[in-house]
Amino acid sequence: MLAVDEVNYDLTEQADYVERSGDERPLVNLSSGVNFQQPAWEFVDFVLGAARDPLLWHDYDGPNGHVLGRAAVAAYETRRSAGLTTIGPENVIVTAGASAGIALAARVLAARVRPGLQRPHAVLPAPTFPLVGAALCDAGFTVSQVVSCLPERWLPTVEELTASAPPQTTVIYVNTFNNPTGERYSEAELRQLAVWARDRSVVILHDVVSSDLAPEGHLPHLPSIAAKEGYADGVLTVGSLSKSRALPGFRIAWLIGDAQTMQAAAAANELIAPSSPGLASPALLLDRLAMLEAERQYGSARDGAEQVVDLIEPHFATFPGLRELTSRLIDEAHTSGAMAGLLAWRQDLRQLLAANEAILRTRFGDLTGWVPTWRGDFNTFIHLPALDGRDYLQTTHTLFRRFGLQTLPAPAFGHTAQWWRQRGYFTRLSFALPPAQWVRGLERLADACAALGRPTVGVGHPTATAAPTNGRG
Repeated sequence: MLAVDEVNYDLTEQADYVERSGDERPLVNLSSGVNFQQPAWEFVDFVLGAARDPLLWHDYDGPNGHVLGRAAVAAYETRRSAGLTTIGPENVIVTAGASAGIALAARVLAARVRPGLQRPHAVLPAPTFPLVGAALCDAGFTVSQVVSCLPERWLPTVEELTASAPPQTTVIYVNTFNNPTGERYSEAELRQLAVWARDRSVVILHDVVSSDLAPEGHLPHLPSIAAKEGYADGVLTVGSLSKSRALPGFRIAWLIGDAQTMQAAAAANELIAPSSPGLASPALLLDRLAMLEAERQYGSARDGAEQVVDLIEPHFATFPGLRELTSRLIDEAHTSGAMAGLLAWRQDLRQLLAANEAILRTRFGDLTGWVPTWRGDFNTFIHLPALDGRDYLQTTHTLFRRFGLQTLPAPAFGHTAQWWRQRGYFTRLSFALPPAQWVRGLERLADACAALGRPTVGVGHPTATAAPTNGRG
């Protein structure tokens, strides 16, 4: 990934492209790791206004993060599980983005080396979020990558994932939705995974960064599933507001786990971030209450607010004014229009993603080979048959320098460039773009395929170009 970034995201390279191309042909980031939509400004105004209170910035709040933000996450998770899990502030750490949460989890889990093992082992589906494998390797893990051998599927089945796990496996990572493919596991599959992990004392590291955007109803809740199987403490959950709320610069995320693991993670976090951002607490409070309001089957925002107050009540004496601040922010979340604005924005984002997916499928279907069924995520993972056989890094840099496209190719998500080259040319696309920019980017990608590649007769039809089948793994 870094080799791609050295050109595609290098400031000098970008300036050179702009100088050559001018305003008529601006750069288009088709594979962005951020959400290029405008955020919900009611949400931003609420957070910035609340962050003026000295209680949120006048002192270090400790490596766990401010108690108000942690209580908001805990209240949501407890209600989301319908009481199957009981989460308190001691089970939550506020982190500077999801990557920081994953890195903390990796460090803590690496320290739990089983007797007789020289190095811990982690199993990842591939392709997947690239920084996970990097964080695990940096922490001392040996990492295995597993790809499905089934046709028209990247995400390995639970049977494939677990069958590939050697006896020394201590961690399995899954994300909902898979990044980059947008695939996910069903409730039955997650239950199967939880039982397998429980019986072998394997920790499931679960990334839910974009889970609440699914248009197809409520997604399975892994902590609840694991709790039903007696393995609630075997799941570590990472969540974030960066992409799902178009606020990457806020760097607000969280890590949830058992209290002992979170205590160890806080000790590691103190070396990096002895305090969470002052923006984090009001952002998490509003966002988690808004999600309860949206998912009414778990209780309303008012129900969640009562639980937040109950969770932080033991700390009111320690922080004079915290009771009043909490009460004021809860009221303002409703009366200022911030919650209503955030919920309306979230629905608009869902519609935008669906519209851009339809544009790809209906207007640019001849550009791609097989594409995973879209289930509501930001991303998809496409096959570009016209570019099959081309060198991945060279092609990615050519797409940038010649066509003004920033893309993130398959080797960034696991396995080697040679492994991928034998299977075709694949890249991630992100639907989180304004429609005009999305179409402009796809038109340039089509031009690039025509200029650089071979003819794509029949591309887009499953009978002509199905997904790579057996032998991918």
